[in-house]
Amino acid sequence: MSTAILLVGFIVYATQGFPEFEPIAVLGGVFWAIGNSTAVPIMNSIGIGMGMLVWGTTNCIAGWAAGRFGLFGINATIPALPILNYFGLVLVIIGGFLFSQLQPTECIENERSPLLAEPDDELLDSPSENNVIIPRDDIPQHLGAHRNRKRLIAVIVSLIAGVFYGVTFVPVIYIQDHPEIYPTAPKSGLGFVFSHFVGIFVTSTAILITYVIYSRNNPYVSNKLIGPGLLAGAMWGTAQSSWFVANDNLSQAVSFPIVSMVPGVCAALWSVFYFRDIEGPRNLRLLAIAVLITLTGAICVGISK
Repeated sequence: MSTAILLVGFIVYATQGFPEFEPIAVLGGVFWAIGNSTAVPIMNSIGIGMGMLVWGTTNCIAGWAAGRFGLFGINATIPALPILNYFGLVLVIIGGFLFSQLQPTECIENERSPLLAEPDDELLDSPSENNVIIPRDDIPQHLGAHRNRKRLIAVIVSLIAGVFYGVTFVPVIYIQDHPEIYPTAPKSGLGFVFSHFVGIFVTSTAILITYVIYSRNNPYVSNKLIGPGLLAGAMWGTAQSSWFVANDNLSQAVSFPIVSMVPGVCAALWSVFYFRDIEGPRNLRLLAIAVLITLTGAICVGISK
């Protein structure tokens, strides 16, 4: 994924006329890659929809606060309608809290499955009859307590990951806000894309090397993940580049509540209609209310500019 991201970054770099490389902007990529390294464990624990919605909340708050109040040395951006901006943010936070109350459908293995097994491509890539989807209420009590602890840990890690995502643009905006310190820096956000993506590639590579060492050169890598990973990286790199443009035109205080929450809503729809890890009348009602509140908040923030 990070290879495709770097390739997209180089293409953007070329279209901008190869502006000066900014080492400070690399830090933003480092922050994002650290947060992204938690994505798979989080999704395995609470699902893609709930995971993205929970970390999107702290992502939104961290990014909004940095832009609105000028944290970390960047200039504060005051919206034209501050009350509406605050109201929209409160709605986003309420929506994020409601998302955290969702109870994803559990998948447990039956007694015919081995308790511990080494990863196997053929087994993992094909549906297993040993996996049974059951409602949370039917889970044995001792397993339910373990699942609840695991879910709580995943939610906490999601909140921390969201903070890393939320400060990913701070180094770039700091450079843009201090031309007296960086007189030769690019003027537009797209000029920083390559530097930002280099940070992602280097950090992701370091994490991979650490994983290889930890697994004693026996990492689990499915060959069927290569194509989707490259496609996901290309799509994400394009979207992130667009976010740089949004920051230039809307400011971080406006763009973050919109961009950080809407993808989570899309992921929630995938969880409902495809992955089916969000099911049941209670979950669906709660999800619908949370999505409505979140989208309303994002719209209020957008209008507040």
